[in-house]
Order: sequence, then structure tokens, then C-alpha cells
Amino acid sequence: MKADPVTLNVLINAFHAIAEEMGIILLQSAHSTVIREARDCSCALLDAKGRIVAEAEHIPIQMSSLSLPMQACLRKYGGRIGPNEVFVTNDPYIGGQHLQDITIFTPIFAGKALIGFAGSIAHHVDIGGGASGLTLDAREFYEEGLRFTALKLNRRRDFAANGIFRDIVFSNFRAPKATWGDLHAQLAANEVGRRRILELVERHDTETFAFYVEEAMHYSEKLMRAAIARLPDGRYTAEDFIDDGVVDPKPIAVRVAVQVEGEDLHVDFEGSAPQAKDFLNVPIGSTYSSTYSAIKMALSSGDQAIPANDGCYRPISIAAPQGSIVNPAPPAAVRARMCGAYRVFDALLLALQKAIPERIPALGFHANTTSGLSRFKDGEFSIFIEDIGGGWGGYPGGDGADMLDVPLSNCLITPSEAVESDHPFIIMKRYELLPDSGGAGCYRGGLGSVREYEVIEDGVEFFGYSDRHLFAPAGAAGGCPGSTGSFSILRDGAEISLPSKTRQPLRKGDVVRVVVGGGGGFGDPRDRPVERILDDLLEGKISTQHATAHYPQSVGKLHGRGRHGR
Repeated sequence: MKADPVTLNVLINAFHAIAEEMGIILLQSAHSTVIREARDCSCALLDAKGRIVAEAEHIPIQMSSLSLPMQACLRKYGGRIGPNEVFVTNDPYIGGQHLQDITIFTPIFAGKALIGFAGSIAHHVDIGGGASGLTLDAREFYEEGLRFTALKLNRRRDFAANGIFRDIVFSNFRAPKATWGDLHAQLAANEVGRRRILELVERHDTETFAFYVEEAMHYSEKLMRAAIARLPDGRYTAEDFIDDGVVDPKPIAVRVAVQVEGEDLHVDFEGSAPQAKDFLNVPIGSTYSSTYSAIKMALSSGDQAIPANDGCYRPISIAAPQGSIVNPAPPAAVRARMCGAYRVFDALLLALQKAIPERIPALGFHANTTSGLSRFKDGEFSIFIEDIGGGWGGYPGGDGADMLDVPLSNCLITPSEAVESDHPFIIMKRYELLPDSGGAGCYRGGLGSVREYEVIEDGVEFFGYSDRHLFAPAGAAGGCPGSTGSFSILRDGAEISLPSKTRQPLRKGDVVRVVVGGGGGFGDPRDRPVERILDDLLEGKISTQHATAHYPQSVGKLHGRGRHGR
């Protein structure tokens, strides 16, 4: 069979559209705010060998390595799975993320032939374990919650009202109703994917479908190899640091070397810190996802966009030392793996800046600021959790985005109305951009923000983890660094500073303040046009003091523009 370019293009786009439709179903069916409002979930299609065929444009950290747990499930059961069975896993040591991210794979059969899987992954507000919301003191994953290594469950039997999986969830999870609703939303999303693929097969037949799945992967591989070939050959190194650990309050190094040789790219994390004694470890699936995402974002854009599937990643090889922060050995805890995953991401960007400085932006506030509040009342837990982004780095050609979730996460901010409606013990007191938080440059870094929650009942606990509370995101090409973040509690007229990884009991009337920083600037601040500086002043994005300090060459011109207009 010879590939027809038109049919190939149609089917590549069809695969992507199906994954996107699955995501819409999941979001509209979910119960918890972290999925329904913040969109902390992802969907994908995989072939019968467990290779990614298409990904929805959801959360990169969850997606790019999804073939690892899928293939682990296939190995465990020798490929044996029936039409009414599904695979369920959240195991970080078979290629998964952290325990809160549960993945469900639904098989797709055309007649008796297994032709692929529909997969969905979603963050669940509680997975059992030692504490609601955040197991800050966990040293092993056993303390972080229940682990499903690679379960093969019968959808009709085990998910029924008296089924074993329902019994496990309702016996061990603190918010079982929300979890159960979210799990069924994942099943519904997968079912839509299954049906849509079968519609394609009816139109094109099984053999043609399988042929074009392979061709789609070859096409992405070809584009990625061409993109890598445009890089200058060489070895590019960089490092970045997690602020600190819970057990050992010292910076934790992530070091990377990127070797470009023709159409191949090798990434080596030799020299990174040993695995941590707390929950900051980055499982190998997260390291793969962070690496693939950074490279694809740098090399795939605009008219050079590369469809995301297994073929896209074939030219990229990764080496991560066993027992290191980026490839821990079990049973190391991994709940807050995003702190290290973003240092993987940023270290790669810093290395690629040396190869293609004209394409790589300044660093943004790349820290997964996870914050939440939990309450136990009348025999039930109510748990609110969200991820908050910050300012993005300035880039060659434009300012960084203000207050946008970080690239690996890609979640939405939870609307204040949804927070207060679903969790009536919380009042949203404040949510606004922070002036002067973006790094100065020819292209300014995006602004960070401040978000404040007031608790109006006793018995509430705050939990959160973040990074970049010590090390601000770096500028590029002469731009200034962005700003750092912070956690604090406002109580009785005082502000109590908190660590970047924390869990704290609250009193009625306390206000939790979460600050996320801005991105680094790109280019020499002296090259910033006066009109752009004046716009920033008029919009309140920078103060006159900031302008005087960082754009002194333009201060006189600004005064003239202020008096006489533009």
C-alpha cells in the first residue's frame, strides 16, 4: 500500500480531533473542580502496541510518556485483554506520574481484532495516604496513597455499585464521591474515543487504518529529524536548581547535556543530584515527558508544527542515572515531582538557548504552584486543590504572557465562583496581577499574581508546594530576571511566612496568600521602545520607580510623552 498525502493529512487531523473530543467529554462529565474547572486531565489514542497515535492539547507532563504505562500493562498481561476490560494504573514506577494521576486505558476492537486503545489520565483530589491534600512528610510512596501497578478490571463488574473497584475507592479515599464521578468521566471519554475510531475503521477498513497509523508516526519522525538537523551539531550543557527539600533544606541540582548529531538528539542527566529523601523525586515518566515537551516546544511551531505521536520522539534518546532525582528507585516518594520536572524543563531550555538563542525565550515562572484547602466536617472531607501559573518569559519578538499556567501543566485557574460554590468554607478575597514582577528587557517578562483565600470556618488546613521562591527565573540575551513567589498566612494583622513546601492548620478568619512570580525579560532593556514603556505605565504593569531603575535612558522621553501625549 502506498500512502496518499491527502488521506494521511485527513486521518492525522481526525486522530487529533478524536482525542480533543474525548477531552471535552471528560471535562463536561467530571465532578471535581480540579478537573471540571482547572482541566487537570488529558486524553490520547494509542495503537495496539501501546504507542501514542494522537494527543489532545491538554497537559504535556501527563501525555508525552503515556506509552510507557500502556506498554507496561501489555507486558504484564501478555497483551491479553477482552472487550469489556480496561487497564487502570497510577504507578510512577512503570512510567506513570504521581499517584494522584490515575490513567484508564480502554481497548478498541474491530470485530475480534484489537486495533488500539483510548486513554485518559486525570488528577484526583485524594488517593488515600497519610494526609488529605498533601503528604508533606512522606518518605516512601506507600505513605502517599494507594498504588495500582497495572490493574485489569472488568468495566461492567468491577465498576458496578457492588464492584470491587468501587469498594476500594469508597473504603480508602477521603472524597470518594468526587473520585468515583471523575473515574466514570474518564470511562465516558474513552468510550467516545472508541466509537469514533470504529467509525473511521468502517470508512477506511482495518488494514488501511493500521497502515495510516504507521504512516502518521513516520511522518512525525521525518519532521522531527528535519528539525533536529537544523540545529548546529555540538554538546550543550546547563543546570538548574530546586529551591530546597523538605528533609534537607539545600538546593537540589538538575544537570543536563544535550548532544546534537545530525538528525539525532541525545539528552543526558548525568551529574544530577541523588534522589531526595522526601516527595520531590521525578519518576522517569515525568522526566521523559518534560524532556520531550521542551524539545518539541522549541522545534515545533507555526508552519513547522509536528504532530504529537510516538514517531515524534524516536530521534530523541534520554539517559537518566538510576537513583538520581530524575530517575529515583522505589519506594521513593514522588508527590511533588513537578518541582523537579520544571527544573528538567528549564535546564533543557537553558541548554538549547546556547544552540538556538533566536528561538528560545527567557525563563518564565516555571513552577507548579499547587495550593489547596481541606476540611473534615460531619464525617466528610471537602478538598480543594488547584495549580496556579505565573508570568512567562519574554521572547524574541514579544513580551511574556501575564499570569498564565506554566507550559508543562497548561491548566486553567479555578473561577472564584466555582471555588466558593463547591467549598463554602472559602471566600476568594483577592486575585490580581503584580506590577513590576516581570523582568525588564527589550521584551518584558510576563507578570505574576497574588491570590488570597479567606477561611470562614475552623478546622481547615492549607497545603501547598511550589518552587522559585529562592531562585528567580533567568532573563535571556541581556534581559533581567523575573521575580520569586511566596506562601504566607495573614493573621491578626501580621503576615506569617511559610516554606515553599508546607502544610498548616488554619483558624477561622485566616487569609492564605499565594504569590507567583513573573518571567524573565528578553533582550537589553535599553532597546525597549519608549511607547511600550509608556503603555506599561498607563496599564499599571510597571511603576515609575521600576521604569526609572530599569529604563533610565527613556525617563526624560517618558516625562515628555506624559505631558504632551503621543
